[in-house]
Amino acid sequence: MKRHIFIAFFGLIILAGCTIPTYKGGIEPIYPGVRSVGKSYETVDTLTPTFRWKSDTAANCTYDFSIWDAGDTVANGPHGVRLLRGPALYYKEALTRPEHTVELPLGPDSSYYWSARLRCNGQVSEWATYDYTQWVGIAAAQGKNWPFGFKTPKIIAK
Repeated sequence: MKRHIFIAFFGLIILAGCTIPTYKGGIEPIYPGVRSVGKSYETVDTLTPTFRWKSDTAANCTYDFSIWDAGDTVANGPHGVRLLRGPALYYKEALTRPEHTVELPLGPDSSYYWSARLRCNGQVSEWATYDYTQWVGIAAAQGKNWPFGFKTPKIIAK
């Protein structure tokens, strides 16, 4: 009995603070990736970053890519939050490779969401998102259908 309690306790310590994402829409972000949940996003190194993703698509598919202003979260039931995306700021269609470099500079020190979707044989998928489970001690938090977040670097005037 003590051994089972020790193993369970040790397992919870290992999982504490661990975020387990599940990607949806046939696309998994590579850069910037999912670092954690909430508004703690990976900071890209330039205001015109190159986004990369993995995809399990056929060769005849293309991608749409979009960036949205980071919105806010609102209560969604007694124990959850729902993400509200801000307005779309950037959009490209018919990309043939699973990557894209932003052509116009984004604002410095700002938070955004990005996603890609598939176009295959006249069908357009939903924007790729992820679900997550984050372990905090013995409790877990969950989220559904989150786009991929990122932050731009601060630009210091010379």
